[in-house]
Amino acid sequence: MKYLNKRPLPMVIRRRDNFYTLAIITSLLGTQLGVAAPSEFAYGSYVSIQMNVDALGQNITGDAAHEPTIAFDPNNPDRLVAGWKQFNSVLSGNRQGGWAYSDDGGSHWQFPGALTPGEQRTNIMVDVDSAGNFYYQNLHYDPSGNFAQDVQVFKSVDGGVSWLDPVYAHGEGADKGRIGIDRSGTASDGHIYLHWREGLDDKHFTRSTDHGASFETPISIPGNPAFGTIAVGPEGETYLSGRSEIGSLVGAKLVFDGFLLSTSLNARDPSVTPSFTTQTIDLGGVPVMFLNSNNPNPIGPIGDVQVSVDQSVGLLRGNVYVFGPVDPAGIDNQDVNFIRSIDGGQSWSAPMRINTDTADRNAYQWFPMLGVAGNSRIDAVWYDTRASLQPGVSQLFYSYSWDGGLTWSPNKAVTAPFSTHIGFPLGAEKIGDYSHLVSDSNGAHVAYTASYNGEQDVYYLNVFPDCNDNGQSDVVDIQQRLSGDTNVNHTPDSCENIIVTGDIDGDRDVDQLDLNQVVAARNKPASGPNDPRDLDKNGAINALDARKLTLLCTRARCAVN
Repeated sequence: MKYLNKRPLPMVIRRRDNFYTLAIITSLLGTQLGVAAPSEFAYGSYVSIQMNVDALGQNITGDAAHEPTIAFDPNNPDRLVAGWKQFNSVLSGNRQGGWAYSDDGGSHWQFPGALTPGEQRTNIMVDVDSAGNFYYQNLHYDPSGNFAQDVQVFKSVDGGVSWLDPVYAHGEGADKGRIGIDRSGTASDGHIYLHWREGLDDKHFTRSTDHGASFETPISIPGNPAFGTIAVGPEGETYLSGRSEIGSLVGAKLVFDGFLLSTSLNARDPSVTPSFTTQTIDLGGVPVMFLNSNNPNPIGPIGDVQVSVDQSVGLLRGNVYVFGPVDPAGIDNQDVNFIRSIDGGQSWSAPMRINTDTADRNAYQWFPMLGVAGNSRIDAVWYDTRASLQPGVSQLFYSYSWDGGLTWSPNKAVTAPFSTHIGFPLGAEKIGDYSHLVSDSNGAHVAYTASYNGEQDVYYLNVFPDCNDNGQSDVVDIQQRLSGDTNVNHTPDSCENIIVTGDIDGDRDVDQLDLNQVVAARNKPASGPNDPRDLDKNGAINALDARKLTLLCTRARCAVN
């Protein structure tokens, strides 16, 4: 098989702007004076890096891109591949399959252009198998650009630099194609699952058991879930989330009958035709689609229903999580809610509202994204209008959970505000239909659409737990012993109100400063039974206490920082 577009680009060079206001001014002046607009936008500890850029890593003025998706190589998390719907101009309705790749954890991106230039492609999703082969699922249009001719899947064996010829995967007349790949390490590892909505019949699911070389005849799924995602469990269980296609018009929105989850326990068996059971799940509200321009995504959906499964070897292994956009009862416009199942989807927790703004702000939380890391941390990111209270101005918010979704970190804004009402490509008055997130142990890789340069562009953002605001993942802090985690709850002790044995100076770290205090009081009596310097509680401070304290240091070699 031949390779497509195998043309490596030079190393991308980027500028870093630390203030959103400066970046916007630079962008506006650059448009007027012919100066390149910035391609990085920092907000606190987090930096959004543009992916649809030229060979020098600068914004391509006048193009448009949205509906990004992302995956990372499980054998090398610094190797990332993204895909999206690319328009050469906002005046063009010609949508092509854009993609980019990074070998340095998303700091720099190579954007070769479109796969098969001139052919129209949409609803792109990328995923990766356990061996690090990337797959690019898309709806492929006929030459007129008016009909989804089929679903096609490209495969890359070199980290997204080039792609093999596309493989036909059925789906004539399809919409919203989705992909899920089994990385369970079991006999079904490498199975590829595709699902779409609509089409020429009611058969919307297919499977490949030969690593994408061919796809089986499609089958039906009860209930026809739509606008959802695919997840595979640790034993090869397959889950499809979505909402009902049945709904009614209520004012300026379509209200659908409910949220759905379909489960297959035999899709992992290549000798049988997969079968699914479908249940209605309660997310604490109803699925809707707004039909007027007074919402964050005019003439577009409010986001996909997300499903993820814990693949870890820990106590939370196999937990199933669903995160979705809901229209809640009452005055609030839109929330993002979460439910969990600890028994493979047989029963579910009560819905939990993850956005913590007050309902009377009547904000929109939309385009939810969800991922589960190999260490069981759940990452949730969404678009949010709470700061602006304008439907057309959002920013991304982030929250995470270390205990299977029982408790969540405080909501945290991780991008500057941006307009979702500008930069529409011709015939597409929306910022797309979805964005995407995948989690690794240290944080989450986010691909999203924003308009910092006055047009729709696609960005990479790495979010991570950072309770001490030092610009580095708490996971890394603990691993590198920059901070202790004596209660083993994944949170640096310095962020918690706890007592740490050996912490003499009360900063919840045990380091050289604490050792200095013990050494300074050597061979003196303890001040009392609770003297923290008397670690062996023998009433005297001596070399034994100093030796004991060195074993308690929460920082490597008892370093101060």
